[in-house]
Amino acid sequence: MIAADRLAAVADALERDLSHVFDAEVVTKEDSLIHRAVALGFDAVELSRAKVAELAALISLDPPRLGLPTGAEYLTEYGTTIASTVALPRSWREPGGALTRLLVVPHEVVHVSQHQRGVNAGWWPAATSHSVLYLCSVATDDAAEYLGKVEADAYATTECVRAWLSGSRRPLAEIVQSLRQHYALKPAGALVAEAVLTSHYATLDDGGVPPVTVCRWTIDWLTAHAADLRGQVTA
Repeated sequence: MIAADRLAAVADALERDLSHVFDAEVVTKEDSLIHRAVALGFDAVELSRAKVAELAALISLDPPRLGLPTGAEYLTEYGTTIASTVALPRSWREPGGALTRLLVVPHEVVHVSQHQRGVNAGWWPAATSHSVLYLCSVATDDAAEYLGKVEADAYATTECVRAWLSGSRRPLAEIVQSLRQHYALKPAGALVAEAVLTSHYATLDDGGVPPVTVCRWTIDWLTAHAADLRGQVTA
């Protein structure tokens, strides 16, 4: 049994080092003016399915159902990335939130790395922002394929960390279905997501680590600094 304070200490250190190495900023969501404004928007506006998908994609949010959260839910239940800034709910700083941070922060830093690298989506210019491609994923195949690829890399990172900690991972089909529903992902994007995740899961099945920079860095870090957690955490 891993003590809660040990898990919290590892989560704190991993977040600090990921932020330093990948030039990410981690903030408390409830203290962010931007995110408080978004929360107010969620409470004030009823959106169609397409608008739900667009807004959720813009802020790298994975709502648990086809619909937006309330403002309070948005601020207290989700990690969210905009450009190079990762916003986490305050409650995740408590010992009980340590496992969530271990699984979510590497995922969100993958999005930071993707944003900093620029996009690679067909005819779209490399200078196009990461968020613009997310927004357009409901309209064009190129953008949908881009979203499928970048989200597959981020979800594979989460599942690789989960597998390292607990020996288990979410079913691939469940993740693909989540992407299809929550982002109204076009078929082209869902096909890319499934193909990329299938490749990453095959790598995990072979005992390897998916070729995602943040993922490999995170597993190396955990192996060096938290070997006592491997296979010992219920995730």
